[in-house]
Amino acid sequence: MAYETSKLTAVPYFYDKQLRRYIQQFIRIFAGFQVAMHVDEAGEIVYQTVPVRYGDVSRMAAHIVRENSENMLQTTPFISCHVTGLEVAPQMRTFSQYEETVPVYEKKYNEATNSYENEVGNAYSIQRHQPVPYTLNMQVDLWTSNTEQKLQMLEQILVLFNPTLNIHTSNNPMDWSTLSYVELIASTWSMRAIPSGVDDIIDISTMSFTMPVLINPPAKVVKNSVIHTIIDNIQDVDANALSNLRLGQSYSPLFTSYKVVTLDALKMKFDVDSSGNATAQLLSESGTNLDSNGDVLNWATTLKGFGEIRDDVSQLRLKQTADPSITTGDVIGTIKVNTGNVNLLDITIDTATKPANTQGTVDAVIDPQSNTPGDGTLAAVADGQRYLILADVAGGSGWLGSTAKKNDIIQYSIGTNQWNIVFDSSAIDSVQYITNTTTLDSLKWNGTNWVNSFEGTYNPGFWRVYL
Repeated sequence: MAYETSKLTAVPYFYDKQLRRYIQQFIRIFAGFQVAMHVDEAGEIVYQTVPVRYGDVSRMAAHIVRENSENMLQTTPFISCHVTGLEVAPQMRTFSQYEETVPVYEKKYNEATNSYENEVGNAYSIQRHQPVPYTLNMQVDLWTSNTEQKLQMLEQILVLFNPTLNIHTSNNPMDWSTLSYVELIASTWSMRAIPSGVDDIIDISTMSFTMPVLINPPAKVVKNSVIHTIIDNIQDVDANALSNLRLGQSYSPLFTSYKVVTLDALKMKFDVDSSGNATAQLLSESGTNLDSNGDVLNWATTLKGFGEIRDDVSQLRLKQTADPSITTGDVIGTIKVNTGNVNLLDITIDTATKPANTQGTVDAVIDPQSNTPGDGTLAAVADGQRYLILADVAGGSGWLGSTAKKNDIIQYSIGTNQWNIVFDSSAIDSVQYITNTTTLDSLKWNGTNWVNSFEGTYNPGFWRVYL
């Protein structure tokens, strides 16, 4: 006859080692005490650390009667601890049906860097139930071979209990019963009952303790759902369109407001080619154009849940500050879907939003040691020509003996027949802007080098799509 396992049980199995932790913490109270044993040949006192073990008197005595036949040698002095009783504590009871729900937030974990970030991650609700109180009775036995050993141990131990000693049973921040105390309630001076050989007698001094314990039932942990994005559909209309809307007729909304989209797990690379064509490439957090499945990231698919891209109306905004919440100074461009590559958007930059030139424009960015005016790579020398140089000028007839250095801007003057330094990089450490008229690149001087002022890869939060 087959029998099914009974599923009738009060609660599912759980074991958190709560009583075990109370006992362990109690035993740790008596760890590390020392006694002075003798004086060595050099006249120095030799101290012995007293070991502490779990076991009652009968168990310890059995080891000794068997003449230490077990693996551990039972030599004195030593301390033994054991439980003498576990009693209910009705005087400690409160409202048994009380429950408390505590919200807990984790730091956001970045799997790419295997580190926590300073952002809120998963959220949980922990439903804690009232613990059940008991009183745990413990006995401590001091095993010594002479009175002097006993006196030394008692003097060190008894001063701790005046009348109680606090203990900490858990490092769990959600454990509301982690604190308890140990109280000394009684002691017995001597019990000389265990022989160890022919003549020697082991003396046992006992102490009785009580300790309130709180046994917690399992807590209920629930992972909360966090609202990351709210999608709405708000449209501006003029008076005629509003009338049509009220009548249930078709209308054309005005594009005077935008829906802002930020993607916290995606980067964006903004690039301008030699012809001045600007594109925005969608990248993963690791910097590739592939998603977790190995598929190419698709702008249309990514933005589908937020709204529709409207060619030459929707915008891309590039943050130029260290704080993404600052809205001033954004470089703004209108968006157009790239029909040949789903991973790209074509961008037309609003020139009015580009950083204003503080050092004018340059005709080109060149290496003066490889290029000279009229050599076929550069135009013949002409009045007003301006170049940003990427190396020290080598000198010679091509540059008319100029002493310009790397990162300087030089300009030719027909009146003096010289290349003059109009931007001395060694003397300027403030941010400056220029435009390369050959490539239409906007360049920024950061005090050390010239860099593209707004091209490059943008981290999440520092680029936004306005639909």
